[in-house]
Amino acid sequence: MSVRVLGLAAFRREVERRRNARTFNDALLRSVGATLDDVRRRGDAAVLANVRRFDRKAARTGDLWVDRSALRRAARSCPRELRAALDDAHAAIAAFHRRQRPRPISHAARAFAEALVPEALARVGGCVPRGTVGYPSTALMIGAPARIAGVADLVLVSPMPPDGAVDPALAYAATLVGASGLYRAGGAAAVAALAYGTKTLARVAKIVGPGNAYTTAAKWLVSADVGIDTLQGPSELVVVASRDADPTAIVLDLEAQAEHGAGAWAALLSDDAALLRTVAVVLNRAGSGATTIALYRTRSLAEAVEAAAFAAPEHLQLAGRAAARFATRARNAGAVFVGARTAVAFGDYVAGPNHVLPTGGAARWASPLRVDDFVRWTTRVRARGDLGPAARAGAAVARYEGMRYHAASMELRA
Repeated sequence: MSVRVLGLAAFRREVERRRNARTFNDALLRSVGATLDDVRRRGDAAVLANVRRFDRKAARTGDLWVDRSALRRAARSCPRELRAALDDAHAAIAAFHRRQRPRPISHAARAFAEALVPEALARVGGCVPRGTVGYPSTALMIGAPARIAGVADLVLVSPMPPDGAVDPALAYAATLVGASGLYRAGGAAAVAALAYGTKTLARVAKIVGPGNAYTTAAKWLVSADVGIDTLQGPSELVVVASRDADPTAIVLDLEAQAEHGAGAWAALLSDDAALLRTVAVVLNRAGSGATTIALYRTRSLAEAVEAAAFAAPEHLQLAGRAAARFATRARNAGAVFVGARTAVAFGDYVAGPNHVLPTGGAARWASPLRVDDFVRWTTRVRARGDLGPAARAGAAVARYEGMRYHAASMELRA
């Protein structure tokens, strides 16, 4: 099936279809629920059964946990050039996120002094997906803001490879962010271990990070018992391109998005028919799958930007000088990449901002992973001076609501 240029109505239908398809179906929820219950009952043994089923057949319980010292040993095998690249990426990510460090907010007015005080979460679990190799970039994206927030105990979970070895690059990234250890399991079993604890793994206060459909469904189901960030589904890219954009670069960006696999979607919106035809020809010549990459014609760039806002994609790219002029009008996107030179792939590794982003339209209300995700806030209130006016106002409202003891409690302090 070849890549064709479709109209804007088709784009909107595809956005709606993908949102509806993202809803967890009954079979998935039953399977994930059974795994969660099993891990709650049997702990590491249940996790191990899942590892043997999906990842490594000959694994033992002792293979699940890699402590800090073992991570350091494994990291020594990471090639020098890759270590230097991870150092650079970590420095960029940390520099960006340091500017997000929360500070207490204090205020004094009338009869009260108030403060909103940030406190780092004590223990956090980070989900790091695995393809043919581990994803050290995700470990950095989770670990850097967690450490800047002041999280004392960060544990990473990631599927065990078939050969049972510890991925050197993932181990090096884990050491860069000071992870306490690596629990080598994925999917619903890993989420359950983080949420409820096992003999090997103490439970955490919050679970963050992306994963497959089982990971995401599990995060949703345990969210009554443990904190989670947003639910990250299949990866998305919408490119809005003007006539002056480079079609070769656009093709590479669309193909790069398709590399995410597992439901990833890349869409190109443009008002220029010649550009769309050129991109379609190149994609079809390369044999790119029409289920992953789609091209759409709009009447104007403004219409394309509005369509992108309707989609609320994980990534929005404004390619070409004319498209880049709409940067301040772009909204409802996890991350916006402005200009032909700003490949989305930079954002996955070295630009600095986080690549753990809202998907499936969640960018309408959710934000990228940030330092504040690793912090809880407490308000502190101290009464002072004449409390009479405040007590009278509060008591009047309390009595209206039928709360006579609330009223009496305030009046006693006046």
